[in-house]
Amino acid sequence: MVRLCHQLALECEELPWPFHRRVTALPPETPIPDWGPNSPIADAPSMLQVPVLGGHHVSLPYEFLVPCLCIEVSYSHHDSPRSKRCPFRDQPDAYGPELWSSVRFHDYSASSKDQMAMVLSASCPLHPQATLCWREAADEAGPCHDIPNSTASEEEQVYTLDKVDVHPQLCFRFSYKNSSHVECPHQPETAWNVSVSVRGLQLHLRLTSRIPAAFSAALCQHRGEQCEPEAPLYTVTQPEGSAPGELALLLPVQVLGSCVLVWRSDVHFARKQLLCPDGERGS
Repeated sequence: MVRLCHQLALECEELPWPFHRRVTALPPETPIPDWGPNSPIADAPSMLQVPVLGGHHVSLPYEFLVPCLCIEVSYSHHDSPRSKRCPFRDQPDAYGPELWSSVRFHDYSASSKDQMAMVLSASCPLHPQATLCWREAADEAGPCHDIPNSTASEEEQVYTLDKVDVHPQLCFRFSYKNSSHVECPHQPETAWNVSVSVRGLQLHLRLTSRIPAAFSAALCQHRGEQCEPEAPLYTVTQPEGSAPGELALLLPVQVLGSCVLVWRSDVHFARKQLLCPDGERGS
């Protein structure tokens, strides 16, 4: 009997349906094979070719090529000895995109708590490190810039980080071995929004927030791809206990073409939003 399984801490768990399959490949009393150099081969599409006695192979389907994918061989009778091999533990391919495809990310991030929280469900017992990064745009193929000193705490695959301005472009980067994966909050809504308009020689910022928060703004000038904030800093607060509503800030325009950066200043980790009177908008 030959089967594939996922090696956990205490047992080798059956693959989920429809990949759960056992193949009878050993006649009774035949020695269980020691594969030696005849390693199992991951064959496309998602089939594992397992060598057995007599120069034959059996094909077993699998969903993802992951490091805990193992082959177990035994006789069909009850309590027979078993031989198990996990050939992908040291293969770099097992730590690539398929590893992250095998993980389900459950997002429990909450703007009302200023907390990012995600729970991982994985086929393999993984404990990756999670840190914050921010995306310039909603495009998943775009880069995600790392934020220093933003490692999340982890307990039993529950990852949390407090004092965060939860935003769909402020994401967790999960890193394990030689690979990483970026997962962003699943809710597209934000707790606050801001718009800008020009009134004479002033920029008028209109902020709407559904949570108590403090906001800061600073004029900035483009230097290359960056817009560097300049003093002074302007701040406005929606106090605790107040109803959701609008806040306003007036900033004097000192240089033609000035833009403004706006962010939450009452948290440790926040994405700065760039607004320009000519309609340019970004991070």
